[in-house]
Amino acid sequence: MKRFKMDARLFWLAPAALALMIAAGCGDDPVTPNEEPIFTAEDAATQSAFITVGMVEVLDDLAAVKAVPEVETVSGSSYITGTYWLDSDPDHVYTDADHRLTIDFDGPGADDILPATLLFDVTATGDPRLANGTGSLLAGALSVGFVVSGIVVAADNYPSGGQLIVTTGAYTATVEFFSNHTATVTVGALEWSVDLEDGDITPAD
Repeated sequence: MKRFKMDARLFWLAPAALALMIAAGCGDDPVTPNEEPIFTAEDAATQSAFITVGMVEVLDDLAAVKAVPEVETVSGSSYITGTYWLDSDPDHVYTDADHRLTIDFDGPGADDILPATLLFDVTATGDPRLANGTGSLLAGALSVGFVVSGIVVAADNYPSGGQLIVTTGAYTATVEFFSNHTATVTVGALEWSVDLEDGDITPAD
């Protein structure tokens, strides 16, 4: 949870600062005045980890064919809440105006940081089940888009293959899932391991 709290500053900056962050491509030095925010590769990796943790909460629902559409509720996380649709023909998970996920970086009982909204529409086909689709992470003036590409979903487990491709500011981050149910995020030549339980990232060995 430490990474969520430490880097959540990316999501509660004032709109003007967010505009600078996106254009200038959040500042790691909030003390120095008259300095444009610097949006780093690590910031992009952190945002990608937020999205990854949110998506692994729902993707395993696509491992089995569902007969009828139903509303699912996220209940196993202390900082991700909300509802989404699990539908069939085709099998997919998606959000709408009344059903969406919220990532609360403060955790329960606190309201210092602006929560982010996670939207998505992802379809699964084939055997093994491969998930593909698109989505976005919204917080204040910040909008981060992502593509779900061939993610191998498994019931009651983390994905075991495929990619999540995130576009944020001037950066493109690629989250790669592996057969041992782990993941990395790569931005340019830099790579981090992603904790799929809480979104923490650590530099890869």
